Amino acid sequence: MLHIVRRLSMVSIAALWLVTFAFAQAQQQATPTGAGQAAPTRQAAPDTCWGKSPCIEDRRPPVAFREDWTDPTPGVPTAYLDRDLDSHLQNKNMQHGRYGLGAKDAMYDRHVSPRDDPGYIWLGSCAAGPCVITLKDKSDYLDLTNPLAKVVWRTRQGGFRQLRLVLKLADGSFLISERYAAPAEDWNISEISIRDTRWRVLKIVDPRMYEDALVEKPDLSRIDEIGFTDLMLGGPSFTSGTSRVDWIEVHGDRVKRPAGTN
Repeated sequence: MLHIVRRLSMVSIAALWLVTFAFAQAQQQATPTGAGQAAPTRQAAPDTCWGKSPCIEDRRPPVAFREDWTDPTPGVPTAYLDRDLDSHLQNKNMQHGRYGLGAKDAMYDRHVSPRDDPGYIWLGSCAAGPCVITLKDKSDYLDLTNPLAKVVWRTRQGGFRQLRLVLKLADGSFLISERYAAPAEDWNISEISIRDTRWRVLKIVDPRMYEDALVEKPDLSRIDEIGFTDLMLGGPSFTSGTSRVDWIEVHGDRVKRPAGTN
């Protein structure tokens, strides 16, 4: 009987020792860091930019330029047609380029009705052949290599018209975008992301104008001019097929032209 009592006493002492040890450990972990003790190192917050570093959204390109074209009678609905496109440029450091057999007839247009219709560049008058209208900054090239470079514009296309971007590079070659502003029954704002579009060579050999070979990795670091075309003959009315551009805004970087290159 005595040995049973002794064994129970030893078990009780061991259990008490384990409880005391566990309590002491818990107290030590709960005790805040005292004076002179180094604070535990905190882990850096995980990257939240979808695992990318640096985050491309932290460097969005500026608006390189926006062109609205000036209305000769602002606020007054007026019928107006003018082939002198440069006279309507808001930014006088810009100039237009015209390419294609019908380009000489492209117009700045304005209507009496509908009353809220803006003045716009009209490709419907390019009846002699397809045309390209471009904009060129006299001081700077465009650099559209930023992954977030884009073009935003307000357009209206009738019939089956698809309005595409055209780039004239510093070496004189032309590219045309596979992405486009689609036909629309009313004015609408859309955008084309430069990195999301593929580019083809644009051939301009009067009286023809057509897309050619795909360019896998075009150099978009020095763009001389940027513009638009629908690759089609102009139509005399909206329903027979026309393309209209109210304004265009290019998000990209500017690169100073070398002296004497304008």
